[in-house]
Amino acid sequence: MILTRQATTADHDFLKQLHHSAYREVVTRQFGGWVESDQDAWFEKGLSEAAFEVIERDGTPVGALALQQAPHHLFLMELQILPECQKQGIGTAVLLIVLERAAALGLPVHLRVLHQNRARALYERHGFTATGQTQTHTLMSSGN
Repeated sequence: MILTRQATTADHDFLKQLHHSAYREVVTRQFGGWVESDQDAWFEKGLSEAAFEVIERDGTPVGALALQQAPHHLFLMELQILPECQKQGIGTAVLLIVLERAAALGLPVHLRVLHQNRARALYERHGFTATGQTQTHTLMSSGN
């Protein structure tokens, strides 16, 4: 069973390890290398900008979710799954939870995904479309 719960300070080490393991491959592919201190800074910045939830499968932490609610949309800031737990339907299950939350609020979901991140295919399978791009990210919306 897939559940989410609010992250606590006790989850800090798990969340940091998750960030590093979930992003190492795509960051290296897109930017040509991995700088641990830079990624530590990105992790801490992200943690300070949104309320994180820990994704658990059968009581074991396997990922994280971070959402920000804006007046006209819900922003999916992070959806991270441990690499060894990817391609098992966890991301889909959590994304459907997010889409249900947004629908209950009558809001679309917006997100940004690194150009080289294969998670873009997950978002497209669930109706997200590209709405723009930055130098590093594709901007997407559920369009609700």
